[in-house]
Amino acid sequence: MSQDKTSDLLNKRNATGSFVAFLDDVKFLESKLCVYAETETEFIIIGTDDFIHTVELSVPNALEGDGPHTVTFPTMGRYWKVMINHFDQPIIEGELIVTFANFRKNVAGTFALDLGKARKVTGKFDLTLDTPKQSDRRVQPL
Repeated sequence: MSQDKTSDLLNKRNATGSFVAFLDDVKFLESKLCVYAETETEFIIIGTDDFIHTVELSVPNALEGDGPHTVTFPTMGRYWKVMINHFDQPIIEGELIVTFANFRKNVAGTFALDLGKARKVTGKFDLTLDTPKQSDRRVQPL
């Protein structure tokens, strides 16, 4: 996903909760901004602290049931990204275990990503899709 697309999703941030990531067991990301969004084919899960550090994950929305589901990378059609100190880090392989709840309004999971050269990114998230407040809803004219 391009940084413009990621920025667009983050500007419309729609999730609350926690997203934390570690590089070789040292915390490098405690997200200030979270995204949990559904596209035609997947759920996008993003944690970032103003684009200094970012983790972007995706899971197919065709998964049946709440889970837990295990999704591996690389998989055709999946886009995952790790950025540390403004630099993209190549992901060699990875695994995401994700569980949905409340009609997929909640998502929680853990991930483990191999960056090569014995470097590992691990983390966890627990996000809730924000629902618009009554005052935010627009009334359609009759």
